[in-house]
Amino acid sequence: MIRAFMIDLDGVVYRGDTVRKGAKDFFEYLKKKEILHCVITNHSSFHRKYYSQKLKRMGIDVPMENVVSTPYEVAMEIQKLGYHKAFVIGRQGLIDELFDVGCHLIDEPDVVIVGYDERYDFVKLTKALRWVLKGKPLWVVNPDRLLPKEDGFYPDSGSLAAPIVYATKTVPVYFGKPNVHIFDMALDLMKVKAEEAIMIGDTYETDIVGAKAAGIKSIYIEGIEANPEVALKPDYTFKDLSEVLDGMDEIIRREK
Repeated sequence: MIRAFMIDLDGVVYRGDTVRKGAKDFFEYLKKKEILHCVITNHSSFHRKYYSQKLKRMGIDVPMENVVSTPYEVAMEIQKLGYHKAFVIGRQGLIDELFDVGCHLIDEPDVVIVGYDERYDFVKLTKALRWVLKGKPLWVVNPDRLLPKEDGFYPDSGSLAAPIVYATKTVPVYFGKPNVHIFDMALDLMKVKAEEAIMIGDTYETDIVGAKAAGIKSIYIEGIEANPEVALKPDYTFKDLSEVLDGMDEIIRREK
C-alpha cells in the first residue's frame, strides 16, 4: 500500500522560477488526504531552507525538514563519521549545511568535497587533487554530468570531479540519486518502508533507476528525456503532476 510520495523538484514541481502545471493542486491534495511526502533533489548549490522558501513563494507549503537534498545528505554523513574539517569545491548552500553540523573549511581536511561551483578554477582543482593524493577521501555531491539552466547546460558536480578522479585514480564516494542512500534517508524521514513509497521524477538515470534500486515504485514525468530508449521502465508515466493527480485514485487502488 502506498503511504508516501517522494517528489523531485526541478522539472517536476517547477522549471526555473515557473511552477509546473498541477504542482500546487497536487501538494494540496497530499496535505488534505494526510499523505506523507517529501521533496528530494540532487542539486548541490543550496541549503534546504532555500527550497522551502522558494516553494512557499510559489504557493506550495513544504517545511525545511521535509526537504532531502544532497548537501544535507553529505552533512549527515560528515556528522555520522565525526569529521570536522573539509576542503570544499561548492557553493554557499553546501557550505552552510556543513557549518550546521560543525564542519569547517580548513587546511588539513578530513575529506575533499566537490559540488557545483561557478568559481571552479585551476587553483581549486590542484588543491583538491593534492589532498586526495595524500590519502584524503573524495566525496562528490552528486554524479550528475550536466546542470540545465535557462540559458543552457553547465558542468555539474560529476564533471567537475572527473579531472580529480582521473589524475588521482581514486574511487570517489558519490552522493545523491541514483544511489540508494538518499532514498533511504527519505524513507527514514517519513518512517515508511520502500514498498510503501513512490518516487516522482523526470530523469531516468537518477530518479527512476535510483528508485528501482531502492525497491521503490516510480512515476516518470515526461520532460527533456521524453520516451528514452531504456530497458528499465517506470511503473507509471504522466506528462505532469496534473495528470498524476487525475490518476491518483487508480494508483492508490492498484498499489493496495
